[in-house]
Amino acid sequence: MNKYIKIIKNTLWGIGGMLLLVACNKDFPNLLQNFNEAKDSPESKDKVLLVIVDGLSGSVVQDIEPENMTLMTRNGLVTYGSLADPTTDFEVTNTSVAASLLTGVNSDKTGVTSEDISTLNSQYPTIFERLKNEAHRSNFYTSSSAYGTYLGKDATVQVGTDDQGVVTDALKGLQTDSADLNVVHLTKVEQAGVASGYTSESTDYVTAVQNADKQIKQLVDAIKGRKSISNENWLVIVTSGKGGKTKNSESDFTAYGDSERSTYTLLYSPKFARKIIPRPSAKDIPFVGNATRYTYAANNQVYGQLTDPNKFNVSASEDWTITFFAKHNSPNTTYNYAVFLAKRLQGFSGNGWNIFSESGGWGFNSSFANQTFGDYINDGEWHALTVVIKRSGTQDSVYTYTDGTKNSIAGKVSQNVVANSNFDNTSPLRIGYSPGDGNTGCDLSLCNLQIYNRAFTHDEVKRYGGVTHIDESFPFWTSLQGYWPGYGDVNTSKLTEKRGKGAGDIALKGPVSWTSFNELVPFFQPPIEGSFFRQVPNAVDVPFMVYQWLGVTVESAWNLDGKSWSPAYAQIRK
Repeated sequence: MNKYIKIIKNTLWGIGGMLLLVACNKDFPNLLQNFNEAKDSPESKDKVLLVIVDGLSGSVVQDIEPENMTLMTRNGLVTYGSLADPTTDFEVTNTSVAASLLTGVNSDKTGVTSEDISTLNSQYPTIFERLKNEAHRSNFYTSSSAYGTYLGKDATVQVGTDDQGVVTDALKGLQTDSADLNVVHLTKVEQAGVASGYTSESTDYVTAVQNADKQIKQLVDAIKGRKSISNENWLVIVTSGKGGKTKNSESDFTAYGDSERSTYTLLYSPKFARKIIPRPSAKDIPFVGNATRYTYAANNQVYGQLTDPNKFNVSASEDWTITFFAKHNSPNTTYNYAVFLAKRLQGFSGNGWNIFSESGGWGFNSSFANQTFGDYINDGEWHALTVVIKRSGTQDSVYTYTDGTKNSIAGKVSQNVVANSNFDNTSPLRIGYSPGDGNTGCDLSLCNLQIYNRAFTHDEVKRYGGVTHIDESFPFWTSLQGYWPGYGDVNTSKLTEKRGKGAGDIALKGPVSWTSFNELVPFFQPPIEGSFFRQVPNAVDVPFMVYQWLGVTVESAWNLDGKSWSPAYAQIRK
């Protein structure tokens, strides 16, 4: 008897539309139970087709809108910016992603961080093994014998010579085979990307994506043509291995900014309504904290100073990097020659160096090089200022960078030759007001001061100069000689040194005041919680969807990294 079944759409979900499943001693709930309650008959069987397309760029799919995948999104949960891996610890590969797709754990557990699948950690069983233990059968169609050997040992594996052979084998199996899970692995898109680029401007790459799109339609049509289809409930998952390797013009150094980690994922069923999950932006994470406010007017002079005057005397052969954040508290002000960081007895004379304000920009003055300038910083916004002194190369130089750029104020230069001289002195490192020079109207905030005994390259300044919080995981932690973030020192009279190499705290003098901030700063990289990368499907989530569609209880003891996603359901006629 025909009847209408109204399948309730999911409850309102949080950012990204996701429910994070965390349980220590409980099994994970099945978010697909609404679907299972709506089976056509008690004998109805759940089945899954998973298509893995190596090198498939989500952004290109979104740009070119392949006919069949686009049609499938009408009844699917789709994201054009899913994540192959949430870390940036290694260069992701198709093989490392396949390991996560077929185990449900990230690469730190699979042990696969290259194209070598033989490093797969058997401690984490594949989805084929777990399904076999639950009396479910699986087929694995691939052109990689290594994938078949290491990933498919608990499935029925058919190895084809190329994508066409793989699809031909899969079509035969899908017509009559009773397997519950069918995995089809395609590689032609990756081959085209390697040869001609992973962009929508690459004709060969676009053609390869369109051909894969047609092959996906063939596979779905084979499912629809099954004699037993009336008693089956199919979930079709299309996802990338890794994404397409392209140069990202955005300064997003998170996993979202890595084009190879940015992938495409589609969960399709005729019973789903359309649901698009957008990729979040790291630029939407604010820079939050506190900073010392340094003022220069008479009776209001604020400065900070180290106790030991010999700290940070650097010999003539040592490299050096100084980096910190600064902000003019009054926009569009010009404080000519106001020194705000120095190791020098007097601002512009004698042994040593100082960093100062000029014409709305900033400069570096020293006893060993001509003045070197950075860009304009008097807009009332936070900026990252970096000075690099490089003496270990063929030519000694001093460089200034503003927010990772080499830009300088008009008529000035951001690089100068360094005389191979020693600039030791007995003047302590000082922040803020220095007597004897400069505009006394200066009013600026400064925080996150770091001093390294190595010279950063320009690429390193671009990559790391905006990092707001440094800890042991920072790649240059061992070179860090002094670190005064200042964020947690609010309303005290010191800046606490956080590196622990004996540099000492910086004592604050004068009528010290603090400024608090919660601002979006394009170049800065504030700390990001792991949940930020769970706002879109990750590769490790695919096994969750398969297990729950097939009615297999995911046990917390499995120690998987993934989670399930709730698609939107449509109103359907039985």
